[in-house]
Amino acid sequence: MALTMIPIWICLVFSIIGANAAGELSVLHSPASVRFAGSSKTQESLLKEMFSASLGLSVEENSEWNGITITDPFNTPEAVVEVYIDGISSLGNDAGLKSKNFPLIVDEYEPDTYEAVKHRIGQRFTNGGSKLVNINLSDPDELVASSHVFGPIVPPKVTKQTLQHLKYSVEEDYQFLNELETLKAIIKKVNSGVISADNIVDFYNFRFSSLHALSDYHGPNSLQTKEAKKLLGKALGDLSDAFVKAYEGSVVVTAVATDVAHTRRVRSVANKASLVDEDGYSADYAAIFNIILWFGVVFTFTLIAIVYALMDMDPGRDSIIYRMTSMRTKKDN
Repeated sequence: MALTMIPIWICLVFSIIGANAAGELSVLHSPASVRFAGSSKTQESLLKEMFSASLGLSVEENSEWNGITITDPFNTPEAVVEVYIDGISSLGNDAGLKSKNFPLIVDEYEPDTYEAVKHRIGQRFTNGGSKLVNINLSDPDELVASSHVFGPIVPPKVTKQTLQHLKYSVEEDYQFLNELETLKAIIKKVNSGVISADNIVDFYNFRFSSLHALSDYHGPNSLQTKEAKKLLGKALGDLSDAFVKAYEGSVVVTAVATDVAHTRRVRSVANKASLVDEDGYSADYAAIFNIILWFGVVFTFTLIAIVYALMDMDPGRDSIIYRMTSMRTKKDN
């Protein structure tokens, strides 16, 4: 009985974790050969299958989700662009995006979307040549690593602009504006013509993480967060337009928002080694807390299941130790 109960408790615990997370898939552009329709939920773990199918690659997991239809398998897109927005469940109407939106069931903490699609592209195009980009926009080192695709990208300075609610003096606001400028620098590179169609599939993944801290600091429904979403939405629209122009329309552009990694506050992304907020929380606080918490929960339920099984055990029938000890006692007498 204990062996069957333990996996049930573990599954229950992880289902509770996922139940508190929410997300949204927004399709900003898709060519005629790939149609997105409806409004049904999909799972984050299936995004790699969706992107693979869009690129005409083989998929490993079948899905009953009917939100995507490949209408022309002989004319699939040449590229897929994913912008992963960390820490919020949805951009909402504040972003002002023209997109097809689908509720997202967040069933993975760190989705392996990029690595899975990259692996499948490598299997299909063994001679290489595909543009494979995976950039955390807050990490200058990853910008340098992508220079073979976009050319050199110098982390830009935040330029003064008219803002209604965001302030340059607030670190969370400044980090957001800095990451936004980095995204704009990439858009400028794409518009300059560094990318063009070459009949080899490409995959781009950009991670935007600073909206997370800003939303935590000001509140998810604050005027500052709404203004930030509007600015990010404008940049995402420009990014979509740039890639659509570069690939002559043969590209799928998406934005994925998820709050699965929602933490209290994150400070100064550039100084990861000494990242501590004013209340004494480090950047690893949330991860360590969750590890300890859920290990404790799983361990407790496991212990309860074992104790329950032992209480229900018939020592005369189930315990070989009891039977051997009992026989030896009778023989000694």
